[in-house]
Amino acid sequence: MLKTEREREILRIIDERGGFATVKGLCEAVFASESSIRRDLRALEKRGLIRRSHGGAQRNENPSGGIAFSSRTVQNAAEKRAMADIARRLVKNGDIIFLDQSSSAFYLAEALMENRTLTFVTNSVKILSLLSHSEARVYSSGGILCAENRDCLVGEDAAETFARVRADLCFFSARSLSEDGVISDLSREEVLVRAAMMKHAKKTVFLCNLAKRGTRSAYVQCTLDAVDIYINESGAFDKDGNRLSV
Repeated sequence: MLKTEREREILRIIDERGGFATVKGLCEAVFASESSIRRDLRALEKRGLIRRSHGGAQRNENPSGGIAFSSRTVQNAAEKRAMADIARRLVKNGDIIFLDQSSSAFYLAEALMENRTLTFVTNSVKILSLLSHSEARVYSSGGILCAENRDCLVGEDAAETFARVRADLCFFSARSLSEDGVISDLSREEVLVRAAMMKHAKKTVFLCNLAKRGTRSAYVQCTLDAVDIYINESGAFDKDGNRLSV
């Protein structure tokens, strides 16, 4: 395999694996030595296509890293709307709801924004903008703009906001869900804030369309059995995998 062909194959594999692949995994996939893969990764990083980290590499889709929100909202849009339709049935009038910065949570906010009895707490700049047009009570987490996702607020201030509230429901998503049930994402800062959300909610709901299944990202959020409900476009399931009627 020529060097340029191998670089294209490396990018394809990283994309297939949810935006992150290890050096070892790439060596096995393209039948190249570790030194060759590391040289390729350095070249790809210089061109701004990937970032090397933690024994592997993750994909850059824009200058700040990650996939731009505008792109994420149109990816698998039908599946995300289907998940939002299922998730909104879990919400009762008067609930306090945590929403993370994901595009899946954005679709849920859109589905719920006419319910003026709800209280939302979010670290998503896009969701805050959306809900400014609603009559619901809306709280910003505060914090600093994430270097890797400029539509997201992170840091100690953001985490402390979620720690001071007891929510009825926390809805969140992530970049990856491995076959063995590990939920992971590309940004350590986002993972840390999301952990505070999950800890201070009575019930946690993971929104993850099936296209993400079988992928891994750099930073582990939790395992699937640590959430109360898992929703994909086909339905809602409890931590044991049993389908729920919602």
